[in-house]
Amino acid sequence: MVKFNYRDIIIEAVAEMQRYDYKDANNIGRTRFDRNVCVKARFWNFEICDDLYELAFIKSSLNYFMQAYWKRSSKQGSRIELATPLEHQATGQILYFTARQKNNQQSLEISLYEQWCPSEQIYLSAQEIIMLDTAISKAISLLAPETSYI
Repeated sequence: MVKFNYRDIIIEAVAEMQRYDYKDANNIGRTRFDRNVCVKARFWNFEICDDLYELAFIKSSLNYFMQAYWKRSSKQGSRIELATPLEHQATGQILYFTARQKNNQQSLEISLYEQWCPSEQIYLSAQEIIMLDTAISKAISLLAPETSYI
């Protein structure tokens, strides 16, 4: 199990093992284990479960912010253009990633809107974004294809 919990952002991967006992063609007892990994990322009550697109969307937003942050770190007052939403239409939830600047300090605002009303928000520094990016990368690397038997 892998678990990252930081300021109400939770990223976890849990492996479930299933054991199968069977006999092969020579009537010899064999055992096979199937490992199913469930990867979840939760921003407050906005939950992502085993969805590579949404995890990659978050990772690319974090990477874009960090690349723009380092590129503009020597220029005072330059803005990072980042405002991207991740939407769950079934629940009416939208997770926004927005670059903010205050007193020449860049930060990433992650905010959750439920039914078009602001619900939660957090401001992350560059170090916190790197930590979150590392956790998302680890979660993506643990995703496994679905096992199907013919």
